[in-house]
Amino acid sequence: MKHLRALMIGVGVLSLGLGLYSGEKIFFMGFTVVASLIFYALITNLWVLVDFRYLQRITPEQATKGDMASLVIQIHNDKPFIYPYIKVFYQIPQLVLTNEVKEKVLCILPFRYGEIKEDFICDLRGHYTVGITGVEVGDPFGLFTFSMNLLKRSYHKPLELSVAPRVVRLISLPLPQIQVEGTTRQEFLATEEPASLSDIRQYQYGDPLKKIHWKISAKLQDLYVKNYETNTQPQILMFLETFPYPSEGMARYKVEDQMIECAVAVIHFVLSKWLSLQLIVYHRERQQLSGRNPGDFNRFFDYLAALPFNSPFRMDEILSMESPGFSKGESIVLIVHDMSYRLFNHLCLLKQSDIHPLVFLVYHGPELNEDIKRMIDELNRREIPCFLLHTDERIDRVLERAL
Repeated sequence: MKHLRALMIGVGVLSLGLGLYSGEKIFFMGFTVVASLIFYALITNLWVLVDFRYLQRITPEQATKGDMASLVIQIHNDKPFIYPYIKVFYQIPQLVLTNEVKEKVLCILPFRYGEIKEDFICDLRGHYTVGITGVEVGDPFGLFTFSMNLLKRSYHKPLELSVAPRVVRLISLPLPQIQVEGTTRQEFLATEEPASLSDIRQYQYGDPLKKIHWKISAKLQDLYVKNYETNTQPQILMFLETFPYPSEGMARYKVEDQMIECAVAVIHFVLSKWLSLQLIVYHRERQQLSGRNPGDFNRFFDYLAALPFNSPFRMDEILSMESPGFSKGESIVLIVHDMSYRLFNHLCLLKQSDIHPLVFLVYHGPELNEDIKRMIDELNRREIPCFLLHTDERIDRVLERAL
């Protein structure tokens, strides 16, 4: 294209020079034709960009992981000349995560429109800005190409797509609190006596100093106190590791998505059994959700659907802060993406203290580190259920094979 443009300009300059030298009209006519072509090519390209018209839509705007979605982009040519070359750049969710764009070239006749339709599967939960991002136009003679970034235009309205986690329904979980049908349960009763740790909250004026949780307060640089409850059936505590996965790119997003799907499945199962559950997540501060029945599931689901993975704390650090408040007979569900020696030791000590850990280790890649494999085997040998969950597997199928 640069060579053609240089050739045309060279022919024009040569024609003008010969015309001025010889005075022949034929050379001036040649210069006029060349100059007109260059001017037409330049003006048409600029006109297309200045008056660029398009429509786009995404169907549906709210989806669940695994659903099909469709992106439609229409480029309208309401001008009396052809769009011989127009390249459209756009994004779908998978490309948003990798910061890449897809492109397609159209040729649009006068007073017609060109359409791009892209069907895709919503593979990962999240909120995505999709659709057209820019265009590149060319003239009929191939002399010029101009591009425009639509994201910087005030009239551009990007499309928003929200993908919610998939709810996988489990048949069973190896938790001691899951009793045979017909067994009665006793609800928790609030008390000031340190019989069982119910939750941890920020300090309020008038709280006794003996209730302050010094370990968590020191870690989070703020005062936190313990609430206690008496109960005959301890509740289930779930800890979700939101420390960023060390790998970049799609691996990180797949691990995070699998951990969320695992948490949603376990929470749905536990609440459907009318068991008391607490979800504890650490970011810059401690966050906690509690539920006791199936009606509480939506609160957990909405929270997990938008949960970021930006915690400064690894799971072994979280257990160091939380373990002093654990009660005998309690079940602890951990969803992690790494198994360290410190975490392994914590789990063994919890088991010796009559606390029942259940671990889901999410991983990506062809195989695990040999040290991690040995720790997983040793945990299962010590009757600490530990399930390996690859990013391409479903938790229900993994549990069906293991149980």
